Amino acid sequence: MKLFEKGKIGNMTLKNRVAMAPMGAPADVDGGFTEGSINFYEARAKGGVGLIITGGTIVTDKFEARAGNMHNQFGHNNRLGKLADKVHAYNAKLCMQLSPGLGRLNTIDAVPYSVSAVSSAFFPDVLCQPLSVDQIHYLVHCMGKSARLAKNAGVDMVEIHAYGGYLLDQFMSSYWNKRDDEYGGSLENRMRFLMEIIAEIRKTCGKDFPIAVKYTVDGLTPGERTLEEGLEVTRILDNAPIDLLHVSRGSYACRYRMVGSVYQPAGFDIEVLAEVRKNVKNLPIMIHGKLNHPELAEKIVADGLADYVAIGRGLIVEPDWANKTKYHKWDEITPCIGCGECHYNTHSGRNLTCAVNPCAGYEKDYALMPADRDLKILVIGAGPGGMKAAITAAQRGFQVALWEKNTYLGGLLCAAGAPAVKKDVANLVKYLERQVKKADIDLQLGKEATVEKIEKYNPDFVVVATGATPVVVRVPGYDKPHVVSAERLLIGEEHVGKRVIVIGGGLVGCETAVELAMQGKEVTVVEMLDDILKVAKHFVANDQNLRALVAKEKIKLMVGTKLVGILDDGVIVEKNGEQEIIHGDNVVFAVGYRSDHTLVDKIEEAGFEVINIGDNTKPGKIFDAIHQGFHAIRTL
Repeated sequence: MKLFEKGKIGNMTLKNRVAMAPMGAPADVDGGFTEGSINFYEARAKGGVGLIITGGTIVTDKFEARAGNMHNQFGHNNRLGKLADKVHAYNAKLCMQLSPGLGRLNTIDAVPYSVSAVSSAFFPDVLCQPLSVDQIHYLVHCMGKSARLAKNAGVDMVEIHAYGGYLLDQFMSSYWNKRDDEYGGSLENRMRFLMEIIAEIRKTCGKDFPIAVKYTVDGLTPGERTLEEGLEVTRILDNAPIDLLHVSRGSYACRYRMVGSVYQPAGFDIEVLAEVRKNVKNLPIMIHGKLNHPELAEKIVADGLADYVAIGRGLIVEPDWANKTKYHKWDEITPCIGCGECHYNTHSGRNLTCAVNPCAGYEKDYALMPADRDLKILVIGAGPGGMKAAITAAQRGFQVALWEKNTYLGGLLCAAGAPAVKKDVANLVKYLERQVKKADIDLQLGKEATVEKIEKYNPDFVVVATGATPVVVRVPGYDKPHVVSAERLLIGEEHVGKRVIVIGGGLVGCETAVELAMQGKEVTVVEMLDDILKVAKHFVANDQNLRALVAKEKIKLMVGTKLVGILDDGVIVEKNGEQEIIHGDNVVFAVGYRSDHTLVDKIEEAGFEVINIGDNTKPGKIFDAIHQGFHAIRTL
């Protein structure tokens, strides 16, 4: 495969064309790498990537005190050196991504510094403090000094963080840059800050030390950088004294183009690569954006669209992606579902981890131990939590049986992965199914658990993962034959006509509405709250992308609207005290789920040791079900 041929960035030789994309990893209270983050990066180096790029590191806290996960590591070069040694042990290279700051994207409750007196992203009523020329020069000095410290610690390359609407990009963008000095006005002036940083790093680290620049080729938002200007930026950088172009797209206003959402296809940025390639004569190109699909990553490199592919969340979920791809163990690759729980958790103040891989961020802490006693494990329910519990039990060496009342595996995950825009979730169902069937698991489909059957089987430990049932609003007419649940509709057990009314504007309701609209249906969503997705707790990119899909498909939204009754040809709703009839062929309920603890209680009363997991504990996320299934067995 071309993907695993050697490559060169400047004078640095890489063993392959696969890089770990820069993503924030936990920093210690003093700003240095934690032992956990070192283990996290080491596992990906061991997994076969040629280059590890760390998440952005702020080079000074003078203007931004401890902003987000991007801290000043360089007072603690011993830990950085330890990371470099561990990465090098696997013949991989280490790149440190350096940033002069967040600028208007600073989330600290203070007046942020930026290029101009523009509004703060998270405090719109606050105007940023423009950096003075002396302050800009100080940041240039800090970037050069930090690059030298990184080099001294054993880092092989630095990447300048100049993308996505952060501070350097704010300088480069006429949308934010309103200066009238040498750092504002023309594109040449707006890029001066970046060019001075490049020159300073060259001065401190020498001509042979590789430098990459990650930049935004187009903002994909009105007012932000156009592709035409982005290609001019590309041509300028292609002639600068650097060694790699790391191409990005999007802005915070369309975050799903920067990072990617659960609703986007693999390789969602590659359509712009041909244009970028036409304008690059001197430097190699790196691209990212859901490239954790081996055939796609290989095609990008083989076709010459890019020289390197950077994989981010795909390597969080599957540390061994590179080795499994190289040796054609593609069925063994744990799929990333693009849910963004890794981002959502870190932005919520929690440790970086993954919905599908509970060991991500806990590589040493959660290592599975072989069973030290012979236990008979019964798992009831083969949704994501149940399958994960059964697979984990088999991995530990327990005797395990998995009972599922349906004739298929996956539970509600099948419905979650049914929409055309959620193929990655469907891939997870297939992956878990393969793992169950390959493991030493006594799988029994079409078998509904009762206390009598459990007593006959006589397990030592029972995991109940029976999921939750859809809630039905019991208004007059709720039981009419044209009323269906979103779950049964999505998995193909029900069908609907041309005009569909979806009751509920949460995640399931909006996803169902989009899927139906993409099939050519006329869809109306009825939601009691004053907005759709009001109670959804998910990554901002998912929220933005789903709202954009709802708008694109021209779905009619009736928010602040209560369902009163269901007719043969529509529904009666009430808004602001007035009733209205909406006509339609079918009504789809998507108003949430309800758990039922009856079976768990009976098993416990029968004297068995039992644990309840997933939606049957409390309706939640894929993250909750898989983590609970894993830990239920790991801690035995």
